[in-house]
Parts: sequence; structure tokens; C-alpha cells
Amino acid sequence: MRKDYLSRLSRAARWCLPPAEAAEVLEDYQDLIEQEPRSDEALRRDLGNPKDAVGQLVQVKAYRRWLAVFAALAVCALFPAVGPILSRLFWWNEIFWFTQLDWAYLLAGWVLSFVWFQRNGRKESALPRGIFPAMLVPLAGMVWSWYIALSAMYWMTELYEFLSKNPMLAPNLYLTLLCNALIMGLAGLFGLIRARMGDRRWRAVYVLGLAGAVLTMSVWALLSCMDLSFSDTGWQTPILLRYIIITLLGLVGTGVSLC
Repeated sequence: MRKDYLSRLSRAARWCLPPAEAAEVLEDYQDLIEQEPRSDEALRRDLGNPKDAVGQLVQVKAYRRWLAVFAALAVCALFPAVGPILSRLFWWNEIFWFTQLDWAYLLAGWVLSFVWFQRNGRKESALPRGIFPAMLVPLAGMVWSWYIALSAMYWMTELYEFLSKNPMLAPNLYLTLLCNALIMGLAGLFGLIRARMGDRRWRAVYVLGLAGAVLTMSVWALLSCMDLSFSDTGWQTPILLRYIIITLLGLVGTGVSLC
């Protein structure tokens, strides 16, 4: 039971307090608890609820600043992820302005996450356990988005013939793209939370998920667009360059975050 109290206290402290201060608070509480072993109920009675105990130590301005940063970073990752899904749910028939802000989402999340966690995060000696398996999720999603994009740009005839022979697969293929964006957005949010609660290098999962969500949103915009200029020779080149830059920014940001 004591471990349960300490784990709850640890989560509350690491979320609400800066890393160095959270470590000091946890060390003090652990020493206090080890001096006199008590049950979970006794700890709550003597020391208070873990959340309330940490709340008394919170500096309001610093905590509000973190919540503002968290909200901004979460929007950067989740808006590209849920935008295409919302468009389908509400039957929006146009490519809305938010698809034109893919660079804004990516660069804002890239820069803000790096600046914030470089100054306010903590780095342990070894890489966080489980970070590489977590990175495989957005990586796999980006590979799928690239496959759909290349199929739409260069293998349209083959793709059309295949879907004509298998008409039930067309809506499912589109659905996988929407789900792909959502999963990568959630992966980014997971990395963001872990970067706050633990090692700052979990930021790598956030950046990769962010880039994957933005890439998938851009591919969705391509498939949903009715621009007649796409019939011109070489129309694929600027779109392909856009996807390459988004992918490279995600990979470079991931590498930088792991350092």
C-alpha cells in the first residue's frame, strides 16, 4: 500500500512541479515514510492526499505556464489528427483552412517542445525504457501515409483498377488513413506526457507523432482535393517535396530530442 501512495505522489509531483523540485520533494517524502512505515490509510491521514500534498508546494505561475505550454503542444499534435475525422463526421465538403497550416503545427510543436524541455526537462543517464518501441507506432504510420501518397500520385491507374475490382476496400482504405492520423496524434500526446513525467527524451515520440499526424493530414487533403491543376505535367513535384520536408523535419527533430 505504501508503494501505491508513493506512486500517486510521484505522478502528482512530476506533473505539477519542475523536475528538480519534484525530485527533492519525492526524496523528502520517501525518507519520511521509511522512518515510520505506515499503511496507505495512515499515510493519507497523516500526510494528506498525494495530490493535495503536492498542491501545497505548487508555484501557481510556473504551473500555469506549464499548462499553457502543454495545451499548445497538445493542440499542435491533436488538431491535425482529428481534423480529417471531424470533416467526415460533419460532412464538410471543402478542404478547410486548417489543412493549409500544416507547417505552423509542425514548426510550432517542434520549436516549442525543444525549447521548453531543454530548459525545464530532466535527462537520465540511460535512454528511457520503452522509447524505441513507442517510436515504432508513428514510424509505421508515416510509412503507410507515404504508401498512400505515392499510390495516389504515381500509381493512380493501378490503384483505380485494384479498387474497381475490390470496391469494398475503397472506404476501408480511406478509413485507415483517418485512423492513422488519430493514432499518431495520440502517440505524440503520450510522448509529451512522458517527457513531463520522466525523461525529456520522450519528446522524440512527441515530435515523431506530430510529424506523422501533419503528414497524414496533408495526404488526406491531397485525396480530398478537386484541384484541376493536378492534371498538369509534373504536378506531383511540389507535393512530394512538401512531404519530404515534413518527414525530414520529423526525423531530425526525433534525433535531436534523443540527444
